[in-house]
Amino acid sequence: MGLCIKVWFCVVSVLGLAMMSDLANAQDSQRDYLNGHNPARSNVGLKNIVWNDTVAAFAQKYANKRKDCQLVHSDGGGIYGGTFIGCNYDPPGNYVGQRPY
Repeated sequence: MGLCIKVWFCVVSVLGLAMMSDLANAQDSQRDYLNGHNPARSNVGLKNIVWNDTVAAFAQKYANKRKDCQLVHSDGGGIYGGTFIGCNYDPPGNYVGQRPY
Protein backbone atom coordinates (compact mmCIF):
# COMPACT_ATOMS: atom_id res chain seq x y z
CA MET A 1 0.00 0.00 0.00
CA GLY A 2 2.89 2.37 0.77
CA LEU A 3 4.34 1.93 -2.74
CA CYS A 4 0.97 2.75 -4.31
CA ILE A 5 0.76 6.02 -2.37
CA LYS A 6 4.33 6.94 -3.37
CA VAL A 7 3.61 6.27 -7.05
CA TRP A 8 0.38 8.30 -6.83
CA PHE A 9 2.25 11.17 -5.17
CA CYS A 10 4.94 11.12 -7.88
CA VAL A 11 2.35 11.14 -10.67
CA VAL A 12 0.45 14.04 -9.10
CA SER A 13 3.70 15.95 -8.52
CA VAL A 14 4.83 15.52 -12.13
CA LEU A 15 1.43 16.61 -13.45
CA GLY A 16 1.48 19.65 -11.17
CA LEU A 17 4.93 20.66 -12.36
CA ALA A 18 3.87 20.23 -15.98
CA MET A 19 0.89 22.55 -15.46
CA MET A 20 3.05 25.16 -13.71
CA SER A 21 5.54 25.22 -16.58
CA ASP A 22 2.72 26.31 -18.92
CA LEU A 23 1.83 29.13 -16.53
CA ALA A 24 5.42 30.33 -16.52
CA ASN A 25 5.28 30.73 -20.31
CA ALA A 26 2.15 32.92 -20.22
CA GLN A 27 3.69 36.36 -19.84
CA ASP A 28 1.38 38.86 -21.56
CA SER A 29 4.28 41.18 -22.26
CA GLN A 30 4.03 44.20 -24.52
CA ARG A 31 5.83 42.19 -27.21
CA ASP A 32 3.27 39.35 -26.83
CA TYR A 33 0.42 41.73 -27.58
CA LEU A 34 2.18 43.35 -30.52
CA ASN A 35 3.15 39.96 -31.96
CA GLY A 36 -0.50 38.94 -31.80
CA HIS A 37 -1.65 41.97 -33.79
CA ASN A 38 1.08 42.94 -36.21
CA PRO A 39 1.16 39.80 -38.40
CA ALA A 40 -2.62 40.05 -38.89
CA ARG A 41 -2.33 43.76 -39.72
CA SER A 42 0.47 43.05 -42.17
CA ASN A 43 -1.67 40.42 -43.92
CA VAL A 44 -4.23 43.09 -44.82
CA GLY A 45 -1.73 45.81 -45.73
CA LEU A 46 -1.76 47.80 -42.49
CA LYS A 47 1.29 49.22 -40.72
CA ASN A 48 2.58 47.63 -37.53
CA ILE A 49 1.49 49.11 -34.25
CA VAL A 50 3.99 50.02 -31.54
CA TRP A 51 3.57 50.08 -27.77
CA ASN A 52 2.78 53.46 -26.23
CA ASP A 53 2.97 53.72 -22.44
CA THR A 54 0.69 56.79 -22.34
CA VAL A 55 -2.05 55.06 -24.32
CA ALA A 56 -1.59 51.89 -22.25
CA ALA A 57 -2.02 53.86 -19.00
CA PHE A 58 -5.15 55.56 -20.35
CA ALA A 59 -6.61 52.21 -21.44
CA GLN A 60 -5.82 50.59 -18.08
CA LYS A 61 -7.44 53.46 -16.18
CA TYR A 62 -10.56 53.16 -18.34
CA ALA A 63 -10.63 49.36 -17.94
CA ASN A 64 -10.38 49.72 -14.16
CA LYS A 65 -13.26 52.20 -14.23
CA ARG A 66 -15.41 49.94 -16.43
CA LYS A 67 -15.12 46.75 -14.37
CA ASP A 68 -18.90 46.57 -14.57
CA CYS A 69 -18.63 45.96 -18.37
CA GLN A 70 -21.10 48.73 -19.15
CA LEU A 71 -20.59 50.19 -22.63
CA VAL A 72 -19.88 53.79 -21.67
CA HIS A 73 -17.74 56.01 -23.87
CA SER A 74 -14.77 57.62 -22.20
CA ASP A 75 -14.28 61.30 -22.82
CA GLY A 76 -10.79 60.44 -24.05
CA GLY A 77 -9.43 63.53 -22.41
CA GLY A 78 -9.95 65.21 -25.76
CA ILE A 79 -7.13 63.06 -27.13
CA TYR A 80 -8.27 59.46 -27.53
CA GLY A 81 -11.43 58.21 -29.14
CA GLY A 82 -13.20 54.92 -28.83
CA THR A 83 -15.34 52.68 -30.93
CA PHE A 84 -17.68 49.95 -29.81
CA ILE A 85 -18.09 47.16 -32.33
CA GLY A 86 -20.37 44.19 -31.99
CA CYS A 87 -20.03 41.24 -34.32
CA ASN A 88 -22.32 38.28 -34.72
CA TYR A 89 -20.41 35.63 -36.62
CA ASP A 90 -21.86 32.33 -37.74
CA PRO A 91 -20.21 30.20 -36.53
CA PRO A 92 -19.42 32.26 -33.43
CA GLY A 93 -15.92 33.65 -33.05
CA ASN A 94 -13.76 36.59 -33.88
CA TYR A 95 -10.20 35.70 -34.65
CA VAL A 96 -7.54 36.13 -37.30
CA GLY A 97 -8.47 34.42 -40.53
CA GLN A 98 -12.21 34.28 -39.94
CA ARG A 99 -14.22 36.59 -42.12
CA PRO A 100 -17.94 37.25 -41.81
CA TYR A 101 -18.50 37.69 -45.55
